[in-house]
Amino acid sequence: MKKSRAPNHGVRDGGIMGRMAAFLISALIAGLAAAAPALALDASEIRQVRFGGGEDETRVVIEVSSDLEFRAFTVSDPTMRLVLDIPRAAWSVEGLDMGEGLGFGLVDEFRFFDRSADASRLVFELENPAVIVSQFGIPANADNPHHRLVIDLRRVETSEFEQESGFPEPSDLGQLIAERGDATFAEPERARRIIVIDAGHGGHDPGASANGVTEESVNLAAALELRRRLLATGRYDVIMTRENDSYLTLQQRVNVAREANADLFLSLHADSAGAGSTARGAAVYTLSDSGAGRAQRLPENASDWTHVSGGAQPPVVRNILLSLSLREKRNRSAVFAEMALESMSSVGPILSNGHRQRGFYVLLDSQVPAVLVEMGFLTNRQDATNLNSAAFRGRLMQSLANAIDAYFERDDVADDNPVRSAQLTPIP
Repeated sequence: MKKSRAPNHGVRDGGIMGRMAAFLISALIAGLAAAAPALALDASEIRQVRFGGGEDETRVVIEVSSDLEFRAFTVSDPTMRLVLDIPRAAWSVEGLDMGEGLGFGLVDEFRFFDRSADASRLVFELENPAVIVSQFGIPANADNPHHRLVIDLRRVETSEFEQESGFPEPSDLGQLIAERGDATFAEPERARRIIVIDAGHGGHDPGASANGVTEESVNLAAALELRRRLLATGRYDVIMTRENDSYLTLQQRVNVAREANADLFLSLHADSAGAGSTARGAAVYTLSDSGAGRAQRLPENASDWTHVSGGAQPPVVRNILLSLSLREKRNRSAVFAEMALESMSSVGPILSNGHRQRGFYVLLDSQVPAVLVEMGFLTNRQDATNLNSAAFRGRLMQSLANAIDAYFERDDVADDNPVRSAQLTPIP
C-alpha cells in the first residue's frame, strides 16, 4: 500500500551545477565511470532533502553546506532505485536523525549511507519506473546559503527504465577519445563573453498578437534593451540575430550563435494561450530529451557541430563526442535557466514549473548553452500591459542581465579568477 506523506513543495528554485565546468571529455568520461572525488571528511553536510513536481515528473533537491561533485543513476535490481553518489558527507537533516525519510511523487522513501571512508550515498526507492532527465547543482547565493544538488526524474515504461538503468561500469572510452580526438566545452579565453540575443519572430512572421500587442515588436524591444544593459557593463560582446523588423529562418538564428562561438544564446519570446485561459507569467525552456535526439540526427553533426581535433573521427567516436557535448551543453543551459527564473521572479510572476524542456529548433546546437525565454502571456491583459511597458521591460531585462552576470561569475570562481559582483549596476 502506498505510504501517506506530505509533499515538500516550493522546489522550483532547485539548483544547478555540481560543478561540471571547463568540460574536457576524457576527464568527464572518467568522472562518469568512477566515484566522485573525495573531500575532507568535514567539508560538507547534507542539510535537507526536498521534492517537487508530481507522480509523472519529480524533482529531487539535496541541500549541502559546500559545493561538491556528484553523480546519479538508476538501478532496477533488486528494486527500482535512484542512487546518488557523493564524496563523504555528514548527515545533518533536522528531524531525520536516522538518515531515512519519506519521498514524494516518483520517490517512495530514501536512506543515507556512508559507503567508505571517502564516499557517501543516498538511495531513493522509486514508486514507479523513471529515468533521469537532468542532474545538476546550483551554488549558494544571496537567497539560499546552501549549495543544491538536483535530479529531475520522468516516469517511463518498465522497458525503457530497464534499458537505461545499471551501475556505471569502468570503460576504456576515455582512452579511445584521448587517442582519436579531443572535445572541450571550456569557454574560450577572451576579454569579454559573447552573448547572442535572438528576438523571436519578425518580418512576415509576427508571432502572437493579443490585447493590442504584437509579439515580434515586444521581443525586439526587449532584446534591444537587454543588449543596452549588457554592453553598459563592459563585460560582454553582444550579437543580435535581428535588430529590426526582419525575418530569419530558425537555422539562420542558430548559425549566428555557432559562427560567433557564443558563450550563451538567449531567444526572447512572448507566449499565448487559448480562449478562457488565465495563464500568465514567465518561463524558461531548455533542450528536451527528444530535442537532444533530434540534434544528434541532424546532418551537420558529422562535421562542425562538435569540435574535434586529430583528423577524421570514426563514427562511434564522433557520436560519443557529440553525445557528451550535448549533455554538458544541456547541463549548462539548465544552470542558466534556474538562475534566470530566480532573478526574474523578483520582477514578475513565474509559471508553475517555470523551467520547462522542449525540442525547439533554436536550442538544438550541440555546444552553445541556449535557453528560450517566454516573458509572459500576451493573452493575459496584465502580462500584455507589462510587456508593452518600457519600464517593466527594463526591469525584466535587468533581471536577465543579473542572471547572466551570476552565471559567468560561477565559472570565474571555479577557475580561480577574480570574483565579480553578482549584481550589475542597474541602468535607469
